[in-house]
Amino acid sequence: MSLLSALTTATSGLNAAQAGIDIASRNITNANVDGYTKKTQTQTTRIIDGQSSTVRLEAVTREVNAQLQIDVRNQTSVVEELNVIDDFLGRLELQFGRPEDNSSISAKITDLKESFQVLATNPDSATAQADVLRSAEAVAEAFQDLSSSIQSLRAEADTRIEESVANINEALANVERLNGEIGSRKSVGESTADLEDERDKWIEALSEEMDIRTFTRDDGTVAILTGASDFLLDQTAVTLTFTPTNTVAADVGLNAVMLDNGFNAPFSINASVSTGKLGGLLAVRDTILPLAQDQLDSLAFEMAQQFDAITVGGNVANLDLFVDAGNAIPGTDQGFSAQIQVNPTVTATPSILRDGNGGTFTASGVSDSSLPLAIIDMFDGAQTFVAVSGLNGTATLEEFAAELVSYQANQKADYESQLGFQDQVRNLLQERLRDESGVNVDEELASLIQLESAFAASARVLTSVQDALDELLAIVR
Repeated sequence: MSLLSALTTATSGLNAAQAGIDIASRNITNANVDGYTKKTQTQTTRIIDGQSSTVRLEAVTREVNAQLQIDVRNQTSVVEELNVIDDFLGRLELQFGRPEDNSSISAKITDLKESFQVLATNPDSATAQADVLRSAEAVAEAFQDLSSSIQSLRAEADTRIEESVANINEALANVERLNGEIGSRKSVGESTADLEDERDKWIEALSEEMDIRTFTRDDGTVAILTGASDFLLDQTAVTLTFTPTNTVAADVGLNAVMLDNGFNAPFSINASVSTGKLGGLLAVRDTILPLAQDQLDSLAFEMAQQFDAITVGGNVANLDLFVDAGNAIPGTDQGFSAQIQVNPTVTATPSILRDGNGGTFTASGVSDSSLPLAIIDMFDGAQTFVAVSGLNGTATLEEFAAELVSYQANQKADYESQLGFQDQVRNLLQERLRDESGVNVDEELASLIQLESAFAASARVLTSVQDALDELLAIVR
């Protein structure tokens, strides 16, 4: 080997060692930075005249398990959905309480029954009649408060959907920008490792909001689709739009999340989103809370119907204890729990609780307890409720109310259990991804020692070449 070749080879060795030291130092410095992946300085050997020559430094690359990365994103989307649902169900459970709580709708219906039991022993007592009305008012107020709470939670979910859509649009815009930079750098052979790390952070942020699918093109750019295969980002990012509803109520339809790709008319993607924060918010707003409202409405409606006309022996006593804002029992249960109130006519004439308000029944006197006793029998009899998912359609008023309250608590416990399990799975996947794609400081330190030794060896070669050249020059002189 000529001195010139030795000089060139040693110089390239110095440069390669220096580049490796720089990368190892960067890896160690960023080891604890979230989203940073291990970088590698790839080196190849130049072949000249069939012999190995200098070291070629290729573009810096990163080490990432792509499939494991996809698994982490999918699991993150599931966990974020459950987080949202668990949060809303926790607050819903607090509103409903438990069957044994004095503040629960179940307990208040039991109080109403007990007040009629007292009235049955003292049908002519104004105090007993007033106690029945107070208990009935408490029941109506409980229905109204629960309905208001459900719709308030739906309104909050509706507002948070707008925030989620904004986050999605921001993430898509940043991935589009980074796609452009990565494509440009790859076309000229430059490293894109750090840009890919940044892009992964935005894709992860996107997966927190909704379930997505991705694939990487030959030019290094990433395409993103919804779980139902609608493109969110191909060459350019689409825009999601959403307008919160001003007034949220049980009988009001709420707006959908729309996708505008610039080609077709904007269309709803609600059915395309199953997980992520957005998926959880849509499930809460459009499925979970409406079901709770339907269950509540069914109970309120059946109670009003049962107190409409009471069978006393072979006769019927009109009572109409519970009515809506128009002082009538509506033809449908939808939204009735928000309007239920004690009939003002009964409030104005409490003796109706003993005598009825028309019908074929006539009280025999002020001490006649037939109507209160018939009402107690009604409480003890199984009723057929408006069909509603999750609850037994045939039960007593107290049983249905207790089942309604228990359903909310059981639903919360079920989602909490799911969340705990899925979160553990995500943590395990994230740990595996960090182990495979993250920085192992011990390995980097060992590599650093080897690189420093290589640097020193190349430096000694340079020194030896310099000494030889000096001797040659001395001979020439």
